[in-house]
Amino acid sequence: MAEADVQLATVVKDGTPLNNLIPAGSLSKEEGVQGIAGNWQIPGVTEPIELTISGMSVVSVQKPFGNQPLMGEVEESERLFGMHVTMGGFPMKAWMTQDGGKKVLAFSNGGRWSKQ
Repeated sequence: MAEADVQLATVVKDGTPLNNLIPAGSLSKEEGVQGIAGNWQIPGVTEPIELTISGMSVVSVQKPFGNQPLMGEVEESERLFGMHVTMGGFPMKAWMTQDGGKKVLAFSNGGRWSKQ
């Protein structure tokens, strides 16, 4: 198998610490955990993605990212909501903010999803 074929099947928690990425004013861990489940709109994608949470594990119902679900683990040691994410086999971080009263899931790769 070539290196390009390797895909992550678990959530990687190393890399930049979340407290270095989560901007001030982001939602608290409690608000994020309460708000993460449900439908999220991805810019340029017609159908929303449904996220579910069990304990501190987040998974998408759909598998649109290289036929894989989004997988996330909420970082329990942070005061603000932060999540380690594997999406399409790639590791990244995410946090939740609000924009005009709507919850926004912001990713370290620059992506921004809006809660429906």
